[in-house]
Amino acid sequence: MVSKACVVGEYQKKLEELATFPDLALTVIVPPFWRDERGVLPLERAYTNGYTLRVEPLAFNGQFHLHFYPTLARVFRELQPDLVHLDEEPYNLATLLAQHYARRVGARSLFFTWQNLLRRYPLPFEWMQTRVFKQTDYAIAGSDQAARVLRAKNYRGPLSVLPQFGVNPEKFLPAQVAAKSFRIGFVGRLVEEKGLAVLLRALASLRGDWELRVLGRGPESEKLQTLTRELNIQNKISFDRPRPSTEMPT
Repeated sequence: MVSKACVVGEYQKKLEELATFPDLALTVIVPPFWRDERGVLPLERAYTNGYTLRVEPLAFNGQFHLHFYPTLARVFRELQPDLVHLDEEPYNLATLLAQHYARRVGARSLFFTWQNLLRRYPLPFEWMQTRVFKQTDYAIAGSDQAARVLRAKNYRGPLSVLPQFGVNPEKFLPAQVAAKSFRIGFVGRLVEEKGLAVLLRALASLRGDWELRVLGRGPESEKLQTLTRELNIQNKISFDRPRPSTEMPT
């Protein structure tokens, strides 16, 4: 498997579960870190039993569409995999190159997509996506809507709907102590497309006792805190730093 998402420690629990299958020898290739608008997300080693977690350098780290692993061809020649699971969207350079390297060593490949909005991309990304569609052996969509988008893009190969990562119900349970007020939580990047400003304006119209806790960081942080003061709801809202993935349900 090739997955920059698996730098997140809690996501690695799925890998341990996969590794319990007796007929599976699993190697997961990750970068040492991933960079985005939140900053640098370093590799967490939380669940690493039963499989090999292999760190390889990543070129153009932080460039969602253009990043790739320059050592991947050599790694595949060494490992001689039967199947390569590409935990990437089909229109990314990392997917196209990894798929090409997999074919060179005789391995089958599959990709994963979360995209639930139908978008058209300029060259060369539209071409890369078409190429990946033709060469892949399988696809996994994270939701029914993502599967519909994939079909609308003329992907005609085999497809399953399977969320990328789940929640451990034995670890993350509802609190046993009732909150004094109606409690709302937001966990994620503080960017415009997440819609947190919409949530703040909606909350400002609510009656009764409520509170909102925000865990995250991002370029919209200062703007959102200013909005809470403009709406006169700053005393009901707390902004806090992100938590380690092992303290969160996903």
